[in-house]
Amino acid sequence: MQDSSSTSSSQATGGSMSGGVTQINVGGYVMAFPSGVLLREGLRGTCVAVLLHRFDEWMHKDADGTIFIDADPLCFIWLCEKLTRLKHGWVDEIEVFDAVQPIPFYHDIFFAESPIAIDKPTEDSESQSAFRSFMAMMGVFIKSSMKGARGGAEVLSVTVDGRTVATTDATLTKFDTLNDRFTKYGRTPIVDVSAHHFDSIVDFARRCRLSPDGAVVPPPTCADQDELVRVSEMYGVLEAMYPNILANDVMQTLLIMIGKKQPKMTCLFKSSLHGSSYTSLAQRVVGRRGLLFVIKCDDTNTIAVFADTKLHLPADYTSQPCFWCPVSLFSVCGAFGEGITKIDLPQGEQSVAVAGTQGAVTDQNGVPHGKVAIANGRLWLGRGEHGGPTDDLLKCCQGVEKKELPANRKFVGKTINSEEVSLCGVETLCSTAQRVEVFQVWSAVPADPIPFADGIRALVDATGMTDATPKLLYKGERDGWEQEAMFKNVGDATDLLLLLKDLGGPIIAAHIEGGLSPPPNPTAVATTPCAVSLFSVHGAFEGDGITKIDVPQDTQGVRVAGTQGAVKDKSGKARGMVCIGDMIHKAPGRLWMGIGYHGSAGDLRSCQQWVMKEELPADKKYIGTITNDGDAILGSSLNFTAADMEIYTLQPSAGWQWVSAVASVMMDSRST
Repeated sequence: MQDSSSTSSSQATGGSMSGGVTQINVGGYVMAFPSGVLLREGLRGTCVAVLLHRFDEWMHKDADGTIFIDADPLCFIWLCEKLTRLKHGWVDEIEVFDAVQPIPFYHDIFFAESPIAIDKPTEDSESQSAFRSFMAMMGVFIKSSMKGARGGAEVLSVTVDGRTVATTDATLTKFDTLNDRFTKYGRTPIVDVSAHHFDSIVDFARRCRLSPDGAVVPPPTCADQDELVRVSEMYGVLEAMYPNILANDVMQTLLIMIGKKQPKMTCLFKSSLHGSSYTSLAQRVVGRRGLLFVIKCDDTNTIAVFADTKLHLPADYTSQPCFWCPVSLFSVCGAFGEGITKIDLPQGEQSVAVAGTQGAVTDQNGVPHGKVAIANGRLWLGRGEHGGPTDDLLKCCQGVEKKELPANRKFVGKTINSEEVSLCGVETLCSTAQRVEVFQVWSAVPADPIPFADGIRALVDATGMTDATPKLLYKGERDGWEQEAMFKNVGDATDLLLLLKDLGGPIIAAHIEGGLSPPPNPTAVATTPCAVSLFSVHGAFEGDGITKIDVPQDTQGVRVAGTQGAVKDKSGKARGMVCIGDMIHKAPGRLWMGIGYHGSAGDLRSCQQWVMKEELPADKKYIGTITNDGDAILGSSLNFTAADMEIYTLQPSAGWQWVSAVASVMMDSRST
């Protein structure tokens, strides 16, 4: 072993070389390297020349005693060719203009100017400082047992496709799964992936180690990118290749602010990995419920939006379903001081509209604008600079009204106009984001029952079925808000008690003596005449007790659309999925579920409810809102979004079942 001021005796006598050629192992590939060319003027001052001609005894050796360099073999194969051309006078210098990654990465490291000479330096403070500088640059290729080095303790290798891939233990420190493949299972050849893909992920781990702290390391690319992603995920390198926009601690804070109990999450889409096309996004998020969009607008500004819904694309590729759901908008950084800031949105603006793959989401005037509209256009994805739709999701449009900004936080972002501000650091509505990510977020604990003071037993008694037992069939927060989920869980049950919690706070109930079965034809509407009663459970009357509202006889019925149909209003316009308190347009529906601006909504939670003012009970003080048409509403507004929905079937007690059976037998005997 040498000290820092010595010169390799083998190099001085030429013992490690043959005709200026050195046998080296680069990343598992052994080659005859023309190291003598590095002694030429103009090259001898490079870091690679000093490393090989002065510190060979300090470098790693493989099992055969060959000098090992922890780098991509392609770089030194390329360099070997360049040095050979230079040796024979075919070129005058080594250039990298024709090289592909990762060659420029390694060229910048090895051909940097060395702070120490290739010959033995003098013993003074300046040379010691220079030595430390050299080790800061090249110590990553020298054994850690040497002074100032950090290249690890040993060379590790595996066999892939019949050839060797090698690196050092230092490269594998932060990648446990990849490290296990070299250490625990290194003697077993790898047969499930190609050498090219495995070499690519090993070199990515290597470049992560060699790069300055905080530097962004570009991920590898290849012709079969999907296979490379699969292999990267298999060996635990994928997250490092495509890191999340938000650090883990920031993400955890954001999840807590969303309000899910014991939140869990998984990444569905990253523009850095999957591309920025709307089609790519749709393929990965459709059918997943609870979507968190994180958008890195620029180096300073990041925003996030959580939409508590499950998106699906329409059968008609040109249509645009709208999903009414709780939506939370956050400035993660940039627009306010430190910390995440939530912007509370009006309840009637909380929705997500998505375009069919060949269509666009339109504004209220029917003008096509983008591919995704969140919170009634406070955020658009896939909206071009001139206002039209584009398949590129990075083309965004974002703005909130000044009056929606929280009063307790100082806004330091950009102003768009007299009424709107941007959370994205720009003074215009439209901009181009750097990255977009989408995560699925859910709660690890079951959804709580809809809470109210009197409890479900009191509500059942209010229906008059005091001996009945409620059995929960469907719960929106548990089973999902899709029409199919309701049909599957409710089935052909009758005597239904429906409980709706308005996102704004009020709770409404309906007793339906019929059922909610769909029509045989999915495009049709099933109409069931049956007794219907409405109840204000909380919020519309003074005292907050359960209040029954008797509805007129001509509203006693239920209409249910098939999965491909829609219930129409009196004007013949498609309105929603379920209408309670309506008999084929004899009277307008008192309670609608799944309503939308363009026909039925994407799911059931978009609701509308009203009763005539004269239908309110005279013995209870109404404290709700009267609409411009003079109607009373039991919710927070005429149109509202349900925070949760429960549907029970009221099962008669055993005694009543016995009485009913006896009565049925008696009726049958009389008829004979």
